Amino acid sequence: MITISKGFKRIFTDRLTALFFILFFLTFCMVGCGTLELNSDWRDREIIVDGSNDDWLGNMMYFEKEYVSLGLLNDENFIYICLIAEDQMIRNQVMGQGFTLWFDPDGGKKKTFGIKFPLGMQPGERQDRRTRPGSIPMKDRKDQENLEMLRQARMKRMAELEILGPRKEKSVRMPIEKAKGIYVNVKFSSGMLVYEIKVPLEPSEECPYAVGTMAGSLVGIGLETSKVKRPSMRRGMSGGMGGRGGAGGRGGMGGMRGGGMRPQMPKQLKIWAVIQLASK
Repeated sequence: MITISKGFKRIFTDRLTALFFILFFLTFCMVGCGTLELNSDWRDREIIVDGSNDDWLGNMMYFEKEYVSLGLLNDENFIYICLIAEDQMIRNQVMGQGFTLWFDPDGGKKKTFGIKFPLGMQPGERQDRRTRPGSIPMKDRKDQENLEMLRQARMKRMAELEILGPRKEKSVRMPIEKAKGIYVNVKFSSGMLVYEIKVPLEPSEECPYAVGTMAGSLVGIGLETSKVKRPSMRRGMSGGMGGRGGAGGRGGMGGMRGGGMRPQMPKQLKIWAVIQLASK
């Protein structure tokens, strides 16, 4: 008969309790870190990347917190993603700040390979209010020229995308038609912004820009708008002190009359999920 001393029992119990708490903590971290686990369905229909959600009926998941819907499909060669945003603030972020789709072929949260589209408004593109359609009537030929330059800049940024990675220092901007194998489109439909993209899974000579994985594997996917920059207080004050606007009036600082509080900035759209790709 084997006799176990009380001291040994106590040490064993303390170690078992400590191990239990360690496992509980790790499980809590894995569940509570905010990483979603989603499944991609096998593509059973033709997907035309035209900025319409007609091909995605029955394959969309709604994210109540982010006010967006997401669709995921794949076949042996490509992954197809559809993002629908009904919220005006998110629509403005996507078009104004830019939108980036990230991939981690190892199924984690590393920003290994990214595609930025739309590019968002570029430095120097923000024009005076007089050149914006539907605002103050244009008074001279210079305003008309500025408006035409603004239109051309918008058309150009909607015709280009930016490839990020797979190396950190690598970034290249190109026309969409030269991003071989990548098809992307974004349009407004019935008050919704519809973003569609088709990306190769494995790189090849025909498709050099790819996720770097295969059907049936796990892949990390991140969707985020560019970080919103807080407007300068000096700029807001100069716009709100003039005779026409007044503090808190039209053209003023909107609710900053008394305490000089800074305006609340919209929350950045940021979703990261681990996707189980379907296999045939």
